[in-house]
Amino acid sequence: TKIVSYRNWDFEVDFERTKHVYALEESGSPENCNCSDCKNFALNRENIYRKEFKNLLSDLGVDYKKESEIFSIPLDKNCSQYGGWFHFKGKILKGKDAKIPLGNNGSTVEFFQISEEFGIAFMKDRSLSFFDKSERNELIQVEFMAKTNWGTWEFAT
Repeated sequence: TKIVSYRNWDFEVDFERTKHVYALEESGSPENCNCSDCKNFALNRENIYRKEFKNLLSDLGVDYKKESEIFSIPLDKNCSQYGGWFHFKGKILKGKDAKIPLGNNGSTVEFFQISEEFGIAFMKDRSLSFFDKSERNELIQVEFMAKTNWGTWEFAT
């Protein structure tokens, strides 16, 4: 294990296990889906993710090209918001768990903004994880939310 510090957080990370799990995956969620939102996300991933976010994922042992899941929320004809998540095996040692319970088994997520267009959140969760079921209680979910301007995009045909 190793300790990774990022802004207001410290994580204990099973780096080797996390890296191994991602190495076993051929591709991420967008490449395994045929919808136009996922195809367009995959084509524009390099412009969506901030360098700071890609560096953090690398420090955690996560391959940033292998999202567990992504989704899209259209904002207007020129702009969309993409969200998604990754996982690493470890713990939050310092910093806020972003999952906020709402009752009736519901919850919401409080994002930390890296920039006006890009936010991240860390929480103990395992939604659609690549990890073995036996490890799912030891996972931290890294979520992102990114506003995108379609005017700068390359589109799938």
